[in-house]
Amino acid sequence: MSVKSVAVIGVGAMGAPMAMNIHAAGFTLTVCDRSPEALAPFSEKGIATTDSAAACANCDVVIILVATPDQARSVLFGEGGVISGLGDAKPMIVLMGTLAPDSMQDFARQIEPYGLAIIDAPISGGVVKAREGTLAIIMGGAREDCDAVRPLMQAMGEKIFYCGALGSGQATKIVNNLVGISILMTAAEAYRIGLDNGLFLPEAMEVFEAGTGRNFLTAGPNDAAEAYTAWASTRRDFDSLQSILRKDIDLALSIGENSGPLPMTHALKKMLAGVGDETYETWSVVAGADRKS
Repeated sequence: MSVKSVAVIGVGAMGAPMAMNIHAAGFTLTVCDRSPEALAPFSEKGIATTDSAAACANCDVVIILVATPDQARSVLFGEGGVISGLGDAKPMIVLMGTLAPDSMQDFARQIEPYGLAIIDAPISGGVVKAREGTLAIIMGGAREDCDAVRPLMQAMGEKIFYCGALGSGQATKIVNNLVGISILMTAAEAYRIGLDNGLFLPEAMEVFEAGTGRNFLTAGPNDAAEAYTAWASTRRDFDSLQSILRKDIDLALSIGENSGPLPMTHALKKMLAGVGDETYETWSVVAGADRKS
């Protein structure tokens, strides 16, 4: 399979920069979203836009970037969904949102009668790496299908991993998310403490990167400020992310139901349920931490 045309369904905070990088890499791109505001930057560049998933079915690859299994199911099988627009087309379906492995298996069974290939390729790295095209992309599915889309994945990611059978990419991502969320929530408070004690965060990051505080926010001097700026640019953006984080914790607890009591994960779930003004303020302070007063 030679991939030439690509549709991206869902061009929000992550999907938009990923789609732009696909376009920059020379693929023929169609973007789909219900929001005219989300589509506008692509229209301005002369990129094909649509609010109909069915209109994406004639592409070689259809990337679906939505948050929940119900949304993915609607995009695929709902009224005006990808399946309704198939005709003679046989696009490969690539689910890049974070979903339960069981959901991937369900989707595979449902699309089997249509003769479509499906893989999971969830992403890690956040908005900053999405913009840079340096995401980690974590694939599961038939090896030949994952190999076929590797050039496309390289337009969006720096590190591309093949994890095994369908759903294994999702399981890997869910475990990764559990660690990442714990860092994300505690790091903001740690950095706020540092700022309130006179640290200039870009300089302190070099120390953290060399010590036990090393994490995905410490690789560059301004990575934390840029990340929290993206996640807390508005209260709506912040609340939207918190909703996704709660969903990801629920996924971790779902696939970990046979892994013991998991008291820390349950505590994290409880904490996320109460996140509000105080955390938003802290994230906003850290967002401005790349500037000396």
